[in-house]
Amino acid sequence: MSTKIKNPIIILGGFLITSEAYHPAKNTIENISGRKVYVVDVTRGDWFKSNSAEGWINILNKVKNKVAFALQETNAKKIDLIGHSSGGIMLRLYLSSEPFKNAIYNGQSTTSNLITLGSPHQAVKATKLRKFVDEKYPGNFFKNINYVSIGGQVEINSKQTSLLTKLIARGSYKSISGNKHESGDGLVPLSSSLLTNSQQIILKQTVHGRIFGENWYGNTSKVREWWNQIKWK
Repeated sequence: MSTKIKNPIIILGGFLITSEAYHPAKNTIENISGRKVYVVDVTRGDWFKSNSAEGWINILNKVKNKVAFALQETNAKKIDLIGHSSGGIMLRLYLSSEPFKNAIYNGQSTTSNLITLGSPHQAVKATKLRKFVDEKYPGNFFKNINYVSIGGQVEINSKQTSLLTKLIARGSYKSISGNKHESGDGLVPLSSSLLTNSQQIILKQTVHGRIFGENWYGNTSKVREWWNQIKWK
């Protein structure tokens, strides 16, 4: 079905990860789908400011501008969104037509599908803004949007993981879900990354990002794996 969809795709990355990290995923998706892919240019400086509403607005304005550019360049009417980690949470807010600190995005008017990769959606302990999004727009809140959440699952002490993963995974899982024995991608447990009432995809032997191991969501083989499982709208 995805071969019939020609919507351009916008990728918003995760905390402190610059756009270059997503170029392999961009190229892979363009090669297998024939669709145009755009990566939102977010700097580490932008991410350092994302603990405030103003920081979120700065990043979401970049998303808005990239969407407008993509629609104009491709002459399309709809786009699809892909968000990695914190980027996936921000894109859930981007869909809303309600004011957020006087900024209105209404991304749902131009979006068909939202795909999230390892995003910490549900959490017993979350930042103020992530908690705001999940409480105000829980699960598949906008019924005109096809939500797809993808979560990684890896054995912490396997050869697939980096030393960092081995050191922090259990603590991260406990912080997010309250259960250090959960399965997850080395940072985010599945109970958090799999958004309630969305299409849910679990990727075996997949870590959160490149610093957690080689086989992360943006790795070429992993992109092909999750792309081929998505049921597109």
